[in-house]
Amino acid sequence: MPDSPIFARCDTLVLWVLQATVRYPRHYRAALGKATQEAALRLQRELVAAARRREKRPALQAADEALHELRLLLRQGQALGLLTPGQHEHVAKLLDEVGRLLGGWRKTVSGKSEE
Repeated sequence: MPDSPIFARCDTLVLWVLQATVRYPRHYRAALGKATQEAALRLQRELVAAARRREKRPALQAADEALHELRLLLRQGQALGLLTPGQHEHVAKLLDEVGRLLGGWRKTVSGKSEE
């Protein structure tokens, strides 16, 4: 499962977030930067947990929540001028792609439980 596209895209997303948030000004780095990094890393952890567990739904739900939190935090970073419009556009595309892959995985898991 780690070869699945969602893991590759999530890895790209996490690395991008880590590199972008260390460039935040010091007074934002401690709060907003750290929270953004933690949301990205939590997303990745929950995806790994879902791949390894028999009951995937709780981990996939937690990953979805982390994805939504990450979206919000990155939007706030852009609103504060910490991310350029181009950077925000790039990360929004990564978030959308991971979100679509996650949604597909959740749908597959839900379909299996109904059968």
